[in-house]
Formats: sequence, structure tokens, C-alpha cells
Amino acid sequence: MPSKTGFDRFLAEKLRDQAFREEFQVARAEIAATDSLIRVLEGARASRGISKAELARRISAKPEIVRRLLTDRRGNPTVGTVFKVAAALDCHLELVPNGGRCATPASALARQVRGSTRAPTAVRANGAPPRAGGGGRGRVR
Repeated sequence: MPSKTGFDRFLAEKLRDQAFREEFQVARAEIAATDSLIRVLEGARASRGISKAELARRISAKPEIVRRLLTDRRGNPTVGTVFKVAAALDCHLELVPNGGRCATPASALARQVRGSTRAPTAVRANGAPPRAGGGGRGRVR
């Protein structure tokens, strides 16, 4: 096992502070969720046999924007771009309550929203209501 770097030791020290640890966990969860969404979009693109250049044409964007979106691990796409890509891939996004399965502590606002939301809320990429018989939950299709 490789020895710990200076950063590893620094992070371990910072993570001893509960407030820092909670913020760190929330940030890691946000990054993981964004990465997961982008991986699903990339899978949809690949399974449909659409090149990144063609996808860029479909959303009226420069090819490098789509390439960065789908390959750059540091990417932070806008919701608008994600909606455009999903629509161009004939997919939609759904917002579905976790039902208590959240891996990280929820903020007070998230707890308020979760408590007041009883049914899944779905929104298609083009803003229209979901199609009847939508099926799966929380996935881009």
C-alpha cells in the first residue's frame, strides 16, 4: 500500500471536524450525482450510435462542448445543456424523491421539500409532462 501523501494527511485532519466532514460529503455526493448523470447520457449516445459531433449539431453547439461534457471528469454542465442533450437523444429526465435512501445528510431545505412531496415529479427535457406509462424511476431513457 503506498504511503499517504501530504494531501491525504491534510484531508484526514480536516475530516476530523464534523462540520467540514458534512460539507465534504455533500460536495462528494453532488459530484457523484453529476458524474452518474453524464455517464448515463454518454451511454444513451453510444447505444444509439450517435457521434459526439452529430450530437453537437443536434443541440446547435460546438463539438468541443459536447466532447468536454461527455469526457471531462471535472465538467459541471448547466441544467439547460443536460436537457438539450437528453432531448436530442430522445430521452427525458425525471426527478424522483429518494424515499430516505440519501447517502449523505440532507439539508433543512431538502428535508422540507422531501416532506412535502409525496408522489414522484417527472419533467421531460422539453418541459412537457411525462408520457403515460413512463416506467423506470430516476433514469434517463
